[in-house]
Parts: sequence; C-alpha cells; structure tokens
Amino acid sequence: MFFAKASGTPYEMGRQLGEQTKLAIANTLDMLVARFRHWDDAQFERARERHVAYTERHAPELVEEAQGIADGSGVELRWIYLASFYASMRGALEECSNFIFTDSPDGPILARTCDLPKHEGKHAGLALVRPEGGMAVLATHWPGTTWRGSGINEAGLALGGSSCAANVPTPDECMNPHALPTWVLSRAETTAEAIALFASVHAQPWGANHAIVDASGDAAIIEKAGEHQAVRRPQGGRLWCTNHALTDELSRFAIDDPERRAESTARFDAIDRLIARGAPGTELAREVLAYTGRPGALSRYGDDDPVGSETAWAFIARPAAGELEVCFSHPDRDPWRPFTL
Repeated sequence: MFFAKASGTPYEMGRQLGEQTKLAIANTLDMLVARFRHWDDAQFERARERHVAYTERHAPELVEEAQGIADGSGVELRWIYLASFYASMRGALEECSNFIFTDSPDGPILARTCDLPKHEGKHAGLALVRPEGGMAVLATHWPGTTWRGSGINEAGLALGGSSCAANVPTPDECMNPHALPTWVLSRAETTAEAIALFASVHAQPWGANHAIVDASGDAAIIEKAGEHQAVRRPQGGRLWCTNHALTDELSRFAIDDPERRAESTARFDAIDRLIARGAPGTELAREVLAYTGRPGALSRYGDDDPVGSETAWAFIARPAAGELEVCFSHPDRDPWRPFTL
C-alpha cells in the first residue's frame, strides 16, 4: 500500500503519481492488461476508437493524466491507457459493501469495503490530488491508472460503490466503469449534482451501485447500468448496498447467478442487522466493517469465503470534516490510518 500526493495540471499530477508509484505499477498492469500483451497497433487503435473515445470526450483531463503517469513511471503509454480506460470494460467480480449514516456525532458517514477475487491480490493505495483550478480529492488509487473513484472531495462529497449483478443491453458507447466515478468525484459538490452527472452519461452494461453522501447528509444509492439509472434514498437515516439491484428499473436485468446473489443478499441483510445495533457514528461503522460472522461477513478471507473474495481495504469517510480513515487490509484485524484533505 502507499500514500501519494500530486498537484498541478492533469499532466503534472499524472507525472507525480507515476513517479511515486512506479515500483507498484508493473504488478497492477500484469493483472489489468495481461490479455492485451499481443495486441498490435491496429488492435489498440480500434479499441481506443470504439470504446475509449466516449471517456476521452467527457474527461479529456484523464487522458492528459495518463500521459503524465506514463512519463513519470517510464511505462509505455499504451499500457497506462488500456489499464485506465479499457481493461475494466468487461463484467466485474468485485464483491464490495457500502453503508451510509446520514447523521451522527461525527457528521454524515460513508463506510465501504473493497473485496476482490483472492487471486487478484491487493493493489490499491491512497492519493491526495490538488488539481489546478479544481477540487482537491482524497481517494483510493490504483498504480498505473487514473482511477480515484472512492473517497471524498473538498466540497464535502463522499463517493463509494459496488459492482451490480445487472446486465442491460450494451450501449453503443459508454464510459469506463472506474473513470465514471472518478469524473463525478472531481466535479460534483452535492449528491444532487452527482445524480445529475451520472444521468448525463452511459455506463458499462454490467452495472454498479454508487453510494453517495454529501456534507449536508443528503444521500443516495445510484443503480447505474448502460443507459438505465435509478436512485434509492435513505430510510431512518441509513442506506446501504451490496452487489445486486433493488429498484424496478435495474432488478429486471438481474444476472442469473444464484450463488453470488445469495452471498450478496446475505451481506445486505447482515448490514441491515448490524447498523441497527447502536447509535450511528464512526465506532459503529468500524464494528460493522469488522464483522466476520456468517452469514454475511464484511471482513472477508478468500480461503473460507463463499465466492472466494478477499477484503483488500476498507474506509470510513466523514466528508463534512474532510476526513478518511483507511484500513489497508482486514478491519477485524488490522489498524486504521487517518488521512485529511
């Protein structure tokens, strides 16, 4: 794990991030772009034209940042480009959990685990970026990519998310699934603005549940797949999501995978039980994230997990205070580290 800082133009930020994470980039690229290693220039350009042009049009600053990462790390731009904008266009197997307290003595809270297939390993760290003329963002970051899709910005917006087992018709064009929340976190100051931004673009067809809360406590789960979008709102000051859709708009596209649906539902129900046990706040958030019981463990170990997932990291975001607490492994065992915008 690592903590990187960058500031300036998109290119300058990319170069700084590339320099600071260059020793970790090769390991990440081995996972993200290994299947593209035999591509020639024509294959690369076809993928760029067909799939990536949409991201380039909406977020040109990320393309500039990718060039900076390549120059700062010494890695060929092609691999940084594919990792950032193309490699995750296929369906994801992330098994993440999110929950929100709209109000607590610590202000609004968004808590999240990132859970990946055990064989993928642990790659993410944390980055604090201060773009020239833009909002500062403190968020998780994968070496060799422009991804900062889970974290907080200086306006007081927190953003997390989970993949969603919905498979809608594939849109003609869509934004990379990790570029989309990165783009929103760099622009939106409120939950309402985030909802509008998500609605203005097309997403990957396999879907995601985006968890959002702002400094005022306004919160939402945005279920987004392809051209389809629906919004869930809190009940009793609490809101949560795992890896399945609940709205009529998205649930009708549910993927037929009973094992993964059962595992996601078990975590969803466990969060429901656990967040009702005490007063909302940071302490309760830590306790819930550390849950290893069955059914519905949130702190997960691949060897005994029903679908072989492992907790890569967890965070507790307090967006009104500009604070992020991160556990760089398992919340039931490992320490929490504080970071501030």
